[in-house]
Amino acid sequence: MDQDNKQQNEQNKPAQEEVQENKVEDNATLKHCQEYEEETKKLKDALIREKAENENLRKRFKRELEEAHKFGIANFVKSIIEQFENLFRALENVDRESCKSHKEFNTLFEGVEMSKNNLLKSFQEFDINRIYPLNEQFDHNFHQAISQVTDEHKEPNIIVNVVQAGYTIKDKLLRPAIVIVSKKEG
Repeated sequence: MDQDNKQQNEQNKPAQEEVQENKVEDNATLKHCQEYEEETKKLKDALIREKAENENLRKRFKRELEEAHKFGIANFVKSIIEQFENLFRALENVDRESCKSHKEFNTLFEGVEMSKNNLLKSFQEFDINRIYPLNEQFDHNFHQAISQVTDEHKEPNIIVNVVQAGYTIKDKLLRPAIVIVSKKEG
């Protein structure tokens, strides 16, 4: 019987070795599968992060482009504001009644006034607004006070003189209005 068992064991030995080899191969395959799963998870995570980063960049570039369109004319407007203010000063310093008696002066006055109004209309089309806050409450966001004067007829911090008009473009301050404000006596 021992002889039979021995013979049977000898016959089963290749089968057992094959089973052992299969187990080793299965373990190696399982290990490779786990490694691939981990690598796949890492790649998916990296892909998700890259997609998020790309989306953030796209949003930032879109916002910057909108800002550029929105405020792209700001430098041009800053350069033309002083000429625009000269039109206001010219009209404020001309005696309108004297112009009416002289046809040439009247025509000149009307031409300057038309130019000012046309430029004002163009500014409004691009949401550029003139700040002329006479008799308004002082607001440090839009006004720059250069002096205070005592005025018993006005509340404190009311603008009593506008030295230079200010300008905004779509809620962005281009130039503050330079003003003189009232203060209480004492």
